[in-house]
Amino acid sequence: MNNAKKLTAVAIAAAIAVSCAGCADQSWSYKADEDVSISAGAYIYNLLNGYYEAYDKVESPDEVKDILKAEVTDSDEGAETKTVEQYAYDKADETSQKMVVIESLFKSYGLELDETEDEAAKSYASQVWTTAKNTLEEYGISEESFNYCYADYNVKYGQVFEHLYGKDGEQAVSDDELKTYFNDNYTGYAYFTLSMADTNEEGESVAKSAEEFEKADSDFNTYVSMINGGSDYKSVVRKYASDYELSTDPTYSGSIKNGDDSTGLDAEVEAKLKELGEGKAAVITTGSDATTLYYFIYRPKNSEIEDYLTEASTEPTIAPANDGVYIYDLKSGYSHYSLLNDMKSDDFDDFIKETAAKVNVTKNTAAIKKYKAKMFVTKDSDEA
Repeated sequence: MNNAKKLTAVAIAAAIAVSCAGCADQSWSYKADEDVSISAGAYIYNLLNGYYEAYDKVESPDEVKDILKAEVTDSDEGAETKTVEQYAYDKADETSQKMVVIESLFKSYGLELDETEDEAAKSYASQVWTTAKNTLEEYGISEESFNYCYADYNVKYGQVFEHLYGKDGEQAVSDDELKTYFNDNYTGYAYFTLSMADTNEEGESVAKSAEEFEKADSDFNTYVSMINGGSDYKSVVRKYASDYELSTDPTYSGSIKNGDDSTGLDAEVEAKLKELGEGKAAVITTGSDATTLYYFIYRPKNSEIEDYLTEASTEPTIAPANDGVYIYDLKSGYSHYSLLNDMKSDDFDDFIKETAAKVNVTKNTAAIKKYKAKMFVTKDSDEA
């Protein structure tokens, strides 16, 4: 599970009433080589995330009498089945060790905290803290510990990762390797839609006329013929914008990772996309009557989107067309770092585990044992 997904647990925690008394012990919980350590609050934060990661794996958790004894299995192949309680402790231990290893590597590589990234992370963290403050403090997580886990640590993690795999890194990944990885593992897409809903005099949603349905059929099939005839995607969008008097680009674009169970796309759109060859387009309709949506789906050629490697951010790039319509580049949503992270995250985790054995990670057992996974269990779930 990546860092971003782990951090979402605090948002869930903010909505849960707790039954335990907080212990604001900020002494160290894990350290390495005597000069690198993390607080007890950071350990509690990791335990909280481990608990909710396990909780999410339980089928119908509200119906479980003792949630801590419910059995779950990690997503890793060959992972053993554990109770929610043991899973939480193991994940907290794993993440806490990772934190001190990252701190140790950050120091040994002579890296300096990127203040711009750190301030941006802290700004977002402050918004989450405002919502979760009372709950997290009751658990024993101070704002300082929360900011470290949510901001400082994740920025340092990214910098150590880039130091290894980024440009001129110790194990640098070339652009050609990234392109090959993308082509082997991802399918790009771009699409726009047309709703066939209208509003009658009473303000009710009704289907458009038969003539408008016929026009949509004809127009959308024309757009497919344009692609098949050699026109590029932007030309199709400009025609669509002209046909339906649009002033802004209607495109949604991105990629799906091959084999992912959940892509965020409509199921019919995803199925059709996977059937398409590079540079091909198709039309499908979903719904019926007033809920009908026409989809124009395009699968770009990999050569059209692989220049995303030079992008410094995930913000979409737009370019004005001659008729005033803004067209999103098909590389929107891609970045060098996001693909690199997807490609090398497992290798990085293995590297961290190997390094942990070399930097002499020490646990403050007396401090750690003071915090139990049961403090995250609500009264209602305990009595289910």
